[in-house]
Amino acid sequence: MKKIINSIMMIPTPSNISLMWNFGSMLGLSMLMQIISGLFLSMNYCGNIMLAFNSYIYISKIIENGLILQMIHAHFSSIIFIIMYLHIFKSLMNKSFNKKMMWMSGNIMMLLTMTSAFLGYVLPWGQMSFWGATVITNILSSIPFLGKNIIFWVWGSFSVDNPTLNRFFSLHFMIPLLILSISMFHLMILHEKGSSNQMGFNSNKDKILFSKSFMYKDMISIFLLMLVYFYFLLLFVDQHYSMAKENFFPADPLNTPIHIKPEWYFMFAYSLLRSIPSKIGGIMSLFILFVFFFMLMFNKSHYSKFFFYKKIMLFSMLMFFIILTNLGYKLIEYPFTQMSLYVGILMILSMNFL
Repeated sequence: MKKIINSIMMIPTPSNISLMWNFGSMLGLSMLMQIISGLFLSMNYCGNIMLAFNSYIYISKIIENGLILQMIHAHFSSIIFIIMYLHIFKSLMNKSFNKKMMWMSGNIMMLLTMTSAFLGYVLPWGQMSFWGATVITNILSSIPFLGKNIIFWVWGSFSVDNPTLNRFFSLHFMIPLLILSISMFHLMILHEKGSSNQMGFNSNKDKILFSKSFMYKDMISIFLLMLVYFYFLLLFVDQHYSMAKENFFPADPLNTPIHIKPEWYFMFAYSLLRSIPSKIGGIMSLFILFVFFFMLMFNKSHYSKFFFYKKIMLFSMLMFFIILTNLGYKLIEYPFTQMSLYVGILMILSMNFL
């Protein structure tokens, strides 16, 4: 172990990288906090549809410091996505997608993180949890020929029921461990290929050792992260600022919420899903977006004199992402669905110019 740490400390690193390169270590710490807090929460959680919501209330009201433990887990889920989106933006800005294995492993971790977050949102078994699981899993029914069999296998029943909750709980517990293992592979590739830098190209002439200088930067970024975390924890200790109000009521299969919506970090995907009236059309639009994003690793462009132009495309892509997120909160009606479709198309097109 000591040899591994020493080898990491002595890695040549570009001297001009800033605190923007610390998002990876911040993500690792946040994921570790999620796993530890989730482990303690699971000790008092009951994976049964008759008891899940009551166990959620029991943890927050009866268990000593249970509410704080819940809020640690809830707040860090949002913080992880904020840092992850910033990390992706930095990677796009510095052409990190040219390193294929790193980009591939990073995209896999992003999808697994989204999957784990969705599964975790279902576990409290509130109104929005139940109906969100029902709507999202029903998307699988649009798969030709195999859709009905797949959805029946996922549910384990004829609808979202007790077997579904048990499977989601098991997967939500196991996926973060898989993410951590992939992150180690991601880190190994990073240390083998080297970090990108703000100039947009790799150079071996201006590098210094990782030790001390970048360790201090990591410590500063982690300190800032903890400041943000304690701000949310102390001011929002009794509520999850992004959770729908309907989720504070037990799941009722006979009472459908007026507006079924996911957490804020899924709103861009939710906007695309509902932008086309056809269920399969919405799925295809979202699938195309992720495929184009994944295929950036085959982008062989060089910035040169078009450097500023590429930056404009990147910030346009960021603007389209923010617009899609805000459109997800709007009603499913004209003109918001049409705007979501057009903004999604523009976002996909902007990827071709990165």
